[in-house]
Amino acid sequence: MAPFQSIVEELLLATGASRAMLRVAVPGSDTAAEAVTHGARQIRNDPPHAGLFDAPADQRLARDGAIIVQDDLAGADPAVSPVLIERYGARAQILAPLVAPSGFAGFISVHHVQGPRHWEPKDVDAVRRAQAAASAALDEIARRSLASTKDDLRDAALQAILDRLRTGLAVHRCTLRQNVNAAYAFPVTHESRGEGVWSLRGDFTIIQSGQPVIEKLLKERAQVVQNDTRNASTEPLFHEMLKHYGDMRAQIVTPLFREDSLAAVLSIHSLQELRDWTPEETAFGRAAARMLGLLIGAELA
Repeated sequence: MAPFQSIVEELLLATGASRAMLRVAVPGSDTAAEAVTHGARQIRNDPPHAGLFDAPADQRLARDGAIIVQDDLAGADPAVSPVLIERYGARAQILAPLVAPSGFAGFISVHHVQGPRHWEPKDVDAVRRAQAAASAALDEIARRSLASTKDDLRDAALQAILDRLRTGLAVHRCTLRQNVNAAYAFPVTHESRGEGVWSLRGDFTIIQSGQPVIEKLLKERAQVVQNDTRNASTEPLFHEMLKHYGDMRAQIVTPLFREDSLAAVLSIHSLQELRDWTPEETAFGRAAARMLGLLIGAELA
């Protein structure tokens, strides 16, 4: 289901909205892809909420199959779930249906949380492109004769490495960022999280460009080890990042390169706890990064 995540990330950046989300049910899978910025809360981080996606707007979408554009959700017709407004901050939205060979399969939605918004034709066009891309992905899923593709197997291997690294170090989160999006530097493409830890996948609130750790990686081309992140930098944006990432208190960050270019970053996060990282633990991080690099065509400096 990786294509769906890429689709919503590109849609978020194309529209400048606060949240882009894709919900689709296909045989054997119930998938939610989401990307956020402006500090918007990720809906997929929370347990399912009864009625959130069964409001009149969603019902009309499934019934009529037409895109719904709503500039102001206060008193909108058709109505949306109050939870969408009160808990998740949505003030304006665009909804588009997704159709699989078997019929209605789900929807794409774009939310703005900074107030009502007049959606321009270019915003609706961006949703239509995302709708077409998601429909093509659904068609491909329906046509597959094998349960897994090469990309599926590679993603499973990347995930297994991150899961083993997180549990082996007893940390809260491990992420792999890759330089795969021209509009946003180094988004999270894979992650492993402990119970109750929020996802950073698709979270574009914090800009990576100019962050002290990224600048250090580019300059020194070496692993960065921080036992106490609060004392690692005085940059306000760095401390904003620490808070947004769950009050992150310690981290190990390991870069991967393709020739002279930074290609990927493996991050190990300890939330709300200081860590005195040992040489064995930092070596474990480098070993995991080396294995990840073999899968994505990158290597340690």
